Amino acid sequence: MEEVSEISVIEVDSTEFTKETINNNENTEYFSILQYDFTQEINSVCSTKKQFSSTVLDSLKQLKLFEKLDIYIPNASEENFFKNAKWSPDGSCILTSTNDNVLRIFDLPRNALEIADEIELSQVLACHTGETVYDFCWYPMMSIQDPDTCCFLSSSREHPIHLWDAYSGKVRCSYTIIDHRDEIVGPNALTFNLDGSRIYCGYKNMIKIFDLDRPGRDGQDIKTTPSRKSKEGQKGIISCLAFNPDRSGLYAAGSYSQTIGLYDESNNELCSILQGTENESIGDIIQVQFSRDGKYLFSSSRKDNYIRCWDIRNTGNILYKLERNGNTNQRLSFDLDNTGSFLVTGSLDGKMIVYDLVNLDSKGSPRKVLDRCRFSYVDSPYFAAYCLLFWTKKV
Repeated sequence: MEEVSEISVIEVDSTEFTKETINNNENTEYFSILQYDFTQEINSVCSTKKQFSSTVLDSLKQLKLFEKLDIYIPNASEENFFKNAKWSPDGSCILTSTNDNVLRIFDLPRNALEIADEIELSQVLACHTGETVYDFCWYPMMSIQDPDTCCFLSSSREHPIHLWDAYSGKVRCSYTIIDHRDEIVGPNALTFNLDGSRIYCGYKNMIKIFDLDRPGRDGQDIKTTPSRKSKEGQKGIISCLAFNPDRSGLYAAGSYSQTIGLYDESNNELCSILQGTENESIGDIIQVQFSRDGKYLFSSSRKDNYIRCWDIRNTGNILYKLERNGNTNQRLSFDLDNTGSFLVTGSLDGKMIVYDLVNLDSKGSPRKVLDRCRFSYVDSPYFAAYCLLFWTKKV
């Protein structure tokens, strides 16, 4: 395994990220945004090192989850690689999914930027989901200062949606989707709305909405197309969801039918559809994300070498395409930093690629500012984008 590297940073004072502590009414804590300098030498700050260089079966044995159970594990001999990782909203820890169907939380060392040697990330929680993990997400108001907010959702094959306690690892409650055959459906896409009051789930020709405080089967079904034979609406499996951070109530739903639907949260009606042309297909959508100012939408697709930026203000046209090696059916993730200045993505050849979205080139397209940091394929370049850019540091 080649070393995973961390970008050199310069601290910038900021009061945007402020938060009142809950316990004992202590003083307000301030956070600073880390401004990245991609011209500096890249050094590894912390990593999981060789903790997960094992098979799925060995990993599960270490967790002692199946010590007394005589069960068949289909992928027992496969490598236990990371599939995805997401920072907690307060920047204190990282939630990951691995090939052994376990969700893990790693604490970010408080002194990560103060010690010269690479620090080993500490696993503080492991939750086995029972089946293949489709999607997971943090509660958007999560803060370690308030244990009640420390929770996350997960969706896995043929299982209900679980709301997990990030301290105990226990399931707080579950939300169940039942299809027309009276079978449990694990949604392909899962997210909270911006205030965390509702859960949005995407599956075939449908978006299901649950109130967070009402677990069970009661939810609102939003059909994305009138019928399976209809040519209207948005057809196919809803594979990804994202809310516009400008609080306009707009949210995007990507589909494996090669379309992106824009919906109004107030009535969940379809506002418009973004799609390819006869000359260019946009592929099966696997991720959508709005720019920080809410004016643009980024999307990526399976077996596709581009991340596309859409103008959602007026035209709905593609403004530009950002290249990466993505010719695979797997999900290659991308993300934006907190200021919206940089887009970072993994690639199939193990690279990390960073684009500057502010300082454009002569053609008006984002400049590639990093394309040299390499990862081995089995160590999953897919989640690498999440783990380098988006810290908030307590000061």
